[in-house]
Amino acid sequence: MKFYIDQIILWLRNGNVRTLEFKPNKVNVITGDSSRGKTVIWSIIDYCLFASKANIPEEIVNENVEWYGIRFFINDKFFTIARKHLLPGEIVSDEYYFSGVGEVPEKPAKSIEDDEIKKFMDAEFGINPDLVVPYGGKKIRQGSKISLRYFLLFNSQDQNTITNSDTFFDKQTDLKNIEALQRIFDLAIGIDTPEQTLVREKLNELEQELKKVERKTIHFEKRRLTFHNDMQVLLNKAKEYQLISDNQSSIEDDISNLKKVVYELTEVAPSLEPNKYESLRKEKLEITKRIKKLKKFEKEYKEYKTVIENNMDSLKPIQYIYENYSELIKIEEIHTFIRQLNQELLTIKHAIKQKAPLQFDVSKRLKDLQKRLTEIDHQMQAQPAFYKTINNDVEKGILIGEIKTKFELFSEEEDQETTHESVNQLKNEIEQLRGKLGNREQRVTSIIRMLESIINTYLEQVGDALENYKGFKAAFDYKEKALFLQDPNSFHVSKVIGSSSNHMFLHLCLFLGLHESIIRQGVPFVPPFLFLDQPSRPYYDNNAKKATDKAKITIAMKLLNDFISKMNKECNAEFQFIVVEHIPKKIWENSNLQNFHLVETFLGDNKLIRDQDMLKTDDDK
Repeated sequence: MKFYIDQIILWLRNGNVRTLEFKPNKVNVITGDSSRGKTVIWSIIDYCLFASKANIPEEIVNENVEWYGIRFFINDKFFTIARKHLLPGEIVSDEYYFSGVGEVPEKPAKSIEDDEIKKFMDAEFGINPDLVVPYGGKKIRQGSKISLRYFLLFNSQDQNTITNSDTFFDKQTDLKNIEALQRIFDLAIGIDTPEQTLVREKLNELEQELKKVERKTIHFEKRRLTFHNDMQVLLNKAKEYQLISDNQSSIEDDISNLKKVVYELTEVAPSLEPNKYESLRKEKLEITKRIKKLKKFEKEYKEYKTVIENNMDSLKPIQYIYENYSELIKIEEIHTFIRQLNQELLTIKHAIKQKAPLQFDVSKRLKDLQKRLTEIDHQMQAQPAFYKTINNDVEKGILIGEIKTKFELFSEEEDQETTHESVNQLKNEIEQLRGKLGNREQRVTSIIRMLESIINTYLEQVGDALENYKGFKAAFDYKEKALFLQDPNSFHVSKVIGSSSNHMFLHLCLFLGLHESIIRQGVPFVPPFLFLDQPSRPYYDNNAKKATDKAKITIAMKLLNDFISKMNKECNAEFQFIVVEHIPKKIWENSNLQNFHLVETFLGDNKLIRDQDMLKTDDDK
């Protein structure tokens, strides 16, 4: 992407027009004293690019400005955007002027709706209208549209951020901007492509749907079991009154027959076969007794084995003496006696081995009996324990009506379709989408490694300015979006590096590294432009007139100058800085920094809003 700011235009309420002009491929410097309006420069650019809040002071600036405007170059074309002044109470205006050919009018007037101009600009920045936030937060909803506003977080370092030890990106005190940075960072630095972002958004959507369906499946299963138990009670009651046969093979057959009785008034002849309940009860009793006997036998057998093992242990000294008696005493009579004892020991072992008191697997037999006991319980539940008599048609009608009512209560659960097919289908779709994403963890590691390698070249360039940390390497915290320094001779990462000077250089190196990485990968969303608010701030005293370390200021300025050259020569790309500063032009002139351009010096009567730009009151007149 080619992009640079060409002009900032202020249409004053007294009819004057105030213009600041900038150059591409330059470090454009506005320098001068404090309280001259330098810091407002970025706020004006940000406001014209659709900011929902504006950090533009009412006094002096907003009270004298009718329209704020920027003229910029993007993708081989000039454009002009102007936005009307803030309304009372710092309310942003929704009135925009827009020119697709970069025309700067004598006096702007509303010419376009904000939604239209945002769509137009999104297209110029390569932002697909279908590109949405892949996952939500407290301020940004999942599925909300990604805006070019989010990518502008890579284009500025205000005076409160550039020396901050904890925060490396602007506006990170605002929760929405915190969430925005986390959600577009991977897209901005090339970890994700727009297509992959869309896949991730669809993947998150399917995963949420899968969780929903799985919860529904669990709910259905619980209710199905409840329905099955309730239906079994209902069927047993029907069998007790002999409305249906008690010898059906399955619960489905019983339900089908009972529905015929209830809804079709079909008469079902009672079964002539004897009821199975009593025989099942007797079998259950018999199996219960056998289980008890087997468990008792199993217990006694374990005790028997323990006794045998103890007896064998008591005979072990005989075998030892037999094998080693010659070391103890060499008398033939004793040898004969010990040999006879050992022979008897072998006889005992053989006799024990021949006895097999347990000829079958008790555990397996117990398991089979327990299984049969469970089957009997289920069969008994389906059989009436005794029969009841219906005395007349009235009682029968009441009973059928009662059963019909319960059927209708249960029918909703009975007719629910299984969701297993939906679950399987969602899992297959999720698996396919994950395949399209590839090995994302490997891609993250690769790009962060590349980013750190690029940053290291800038850390080496400013090494003298880092003093005790000269030679340390970049350690980028991907989760926190922060840059730290690592001792090259250990695993130790320094998160506290002392002075605001060191933090300023870390910020510069990180953002130059980010922009170089973005440019090398051809990511279109982040414009090749960076606004810096007083990077020399750590080296000026409170009155902002006396520099305390001109050598470090020069190193910082040379870093910016050389970055422009590097982008032009190595990457065949363009880049622009706008820097508001206190430094005098001799800082870059004495160092022959060819890529510097002095926009204006705000000294004396010259400032952003000059005396001739202010509305005259009756007292002034």
